[in-house]
Amino acid sequence: MNDIEMEEKFQLKPSKSKAIYRQMQEARTTLRQQLNELKTQSGKISASVEKVLESVVSVYVVNWDTEEKIAIGSGFFVGPDVIVTNYHIVADITEEDTLYEEDESEMILVQTPNEQLRIAEVVFTGNSDEDLAILFITDFILDRETGEEVELPQEYPPVTLSFEAKEGEQVITVGYPLGESDSTVNRGTISNIFVSQKSGGDEEIEVITEVKVLQTDAAINRGNSGGPLINLAGNVVGINTWGWDEKKDMNLAISSEILADFLDRFEELYEDDWEDNLE
Repeated sequence: MNDIEMEEKFQLKPSKSKAIYRQMQEARTTLRQQLNELKTQSGKISASVEKVLESVVSVYVVNWDTEEKIAIGSGFFVGPDVIVTNYHIVADITEEDTLYEEDESEMILVQTPNEQLRIAEVVFTGNSDEDLAILFITDFILDRETGEEVELPQEYPPVTLSFEAKEGEQVITVGYPLGESDSTVNRGTISNIFVSQKSGGDEEIEVITEVKVLQTDAAINRGNSGGPLINLAGNVVGINTWGWDEKKDMNLAISSEILADFLDRFEELYEDDWEDNLE
């Protein structure tokens, strides 16, 4: 999936690439400080965060012409070169419910766990109700000193999903707010699990979307959107979604069951599209 020929070269001014790296590094430093604090409180919780830390990324959506930031958030690997994040993070540069061809996809930046600023492409989006999107990482990074594109392939460890979330269960949010908030790791419990039903579609065909949602008292901040909500075993029970359905006063995560269905739908569409291209 990550063997991509990029016809257009992507680069940023050296000052801009350094500024992005600096922002991301500050967020990672804050996370590490909070993780060290957790170690003094509970080694088990700290170990859970450590387990997923190598799979969590910062997401940075940039206007390549003006080099202005469009949106920020978090994400995590569900495959060696596949990242899941929130749709609303990439909504300004993509359309809902779309599978993008290789030459149509929008390019964004992610900072990977080994602190590379890697180019990624948005390949599949859900709707605002699911609030999910899939990214493929490419074989290219941006050099932090020059801002130029450099070929450097690499794969990353995926998280483990859990479908056994229960009310009252202890959970932890993980993300990289990039200076938007001081909080990157928060612990709490699942206070409620519910299914949201929303109507959509056109005048002739009504589409009902059912989304299983986890409500938690662990704080979820804007930059944490797209990051994992994990249990004490370090497995992902949901994807953090700040401001979902305008409920900015509630800490919500889309359940791993919805994410798994979304990934299955993507795989089916992707394989069908691949077969069509071979014919």
